[in-house]
Amino acid sequence: MPPFRRPFGLSLVSLAAVACLTGFALTAAEKPAPVWTGHATNANGSVLARIVVEAHETPDLAAWATRAGQLCAEWYPKLHTLLASEGFTPPDQVTLRFRADMKGVAAASGNVINFSAAYVRGHTNDWGMVIHELTHVVQSYPPGGPGWLVEGIADYVRLTHFEPRAPRPRLNPDQASYRDAYKTTAMFLEWAEQKHDAKLVSKLNAACRQRKYSPELWKEATGKTLDDLWADFAAELRAKKAQVGK
Repeated sequence: MPPFRRPFGLSLVSLAAVACLTGFALTAAEKPAPVWTGHATNANGSVLARIVVEAHETPDLAAWATRAGQLCAEWYPKLHTLLASEGFTPPDQVTLRFRADMKGVAAASGNVINFSAAYVRGHTNDWGMVIHELTHVVQSYPPGGPGWLVEGIADYVRLTHFEPRAPRPRLNPDQASYRDAYKTTAMFLEWAEQKHDAKLVSKLNAACRQRKYSPELWKEATGKTLDDLWADFAAELRAKKAQVGK
């Protein structure tokens, strides 16, 4: 058997490197292009983040996905300011992915937001959902914080800043809890800021981001415990309910 000869004098390592690079080039070439890319800029024109929208799985949603990307570019600087905290810089890229086989509504993971195509097709006017998920990207909280508060702050941003004129849901004070998250917690946060501390959400946001959250923060900010605050909020709900019933 004749001795093995390396073709063209290439080493086995070199051949492996060429194969890897070739495979990478093919993969990159085959990856579908985003349907839209843009930039979120602050008032001075400085770029805060690149916004990338991927909708190759759902071409029928390309126009909606593009509008969602533009909305994120518009609102990212606002959320950057609203949820600022010392020493924190939010991600410099946000990717929106529209998934054909995803169940549920949407979910943010790191700087990527996945959207359920089925949900979007059935709720084409739900732009507040986009803001809710974008808020999660800006929050960038480490694991371990109370989930009800994380979701509550995201819906607080949606309700008080993006949809301030939207009708609020009617809460049952005898069944609801601040731990219900989403709109219930958002309305509670809105009430607590109006009644006690206008910077409450800012303080809670910073604490969650720095792994310093504790229930004692509520008393430090408002002079009342979390449970006492909720009791006051529920009492107001009952009073309003009684007035409506008269």
